[in-house]
Amino acid sequence: MTTKLLLSFMALGFIFSCKNKEEASPVVEAPVEPYKMTKIWESDTLFTTVESVIYDPVTGIIYASNIDGQPWEADGKGSIGKLNADGTTIDAKWVTGLNAPKGLGIVNGKLYVADITELLEIDLADGKILNKYAVEGAVGLNDVTTSPDGVVYFTDSQKGSIHMLKENTVSTLLDSLKGSNGILYEPERLLVATWSNESLNEFKMSDGSFTAIADSLPQPDGIEAVGDGGYLVSAWKGMIHYLHPDGTTELILDTTSDTISAADIDYVPEKKLVLIPTFFRNTVAAYELSK
Repeated sequence: MTTKLLLSFMALGFIFSCKNKEEASPVVEAPVEPYKMTKIWESDTLFTTVESVIYDPVTGIIYASNIDGQPWEADGKGSIGKLNADGTTIDAKWVTGLNAPKGLGIVNGKLYVADITELLEIDLADGKILNKYAVEGAVGLNDVTTSPDGVVYFTDSQKGSIHMLKENTVSTLLDSLKGSNGILYEPERLLVATWSNESLNEFKMSDGSFTAIADSLPQPDGIEAVGDGGYLVSAWKGMIHYLHPDGTTELILDTTSDTISAADIDYVPEKKLVLIPTFFRNTVAAYELSK
């Protein structure tokens, strides 16, 4: 083989080698577009130290818990308020005579309210308090979540425990968690926010295991599923983080510089609406979640 022919073959080999490398190059995916929150409305200031909000998809009414006093004082000043889905007030003190109501849950036409040492059951049709479930050893009941079959789960953030109301009986599922706050029911598990280590945790009801799935969440409060495998986690001091399915977190709302809190939030997926109780600002604010 002549030198000239050899060089020609070498040149062709180099070209094919380059082409194969180009074809084998990995496809670079476009970055995931982050969520953003746009304020839609804010209620008037008739709501007093509002800690939790919940939307009833059956009636389209928003319920809000008013502490109206010290967060852990049994003073009888607390109440439950009602709003329309556009933020207009129906009745700021629809149910009165409560102490320091916080977390709310709705199932089977009943509103469940965590009120320091009792879980209240209120008829949504007329606002009557049907039952007051005393919780033995309770110190500071906080957040509430419900399952479709009517079981109510709730936390005691002062004692650090998780309780369950099933068939009119209260039992304790877990104790000594040091700052258990927000709670969210999902099939086979509960997601629980803890202040002591600023984390979101998974409690598997099948085996009782308790495992952190995300950390570095300051003062984690409300937990809401977005529907894409991720979650919204509010921080009482005035932040909302989006928790990606891979466990990483992203700050998507920060109102701390305005000293506006973001307590126990709710998310309305069909409206893509995030409802935020602003605590000392005495309002409920609504934000559209979008990309």
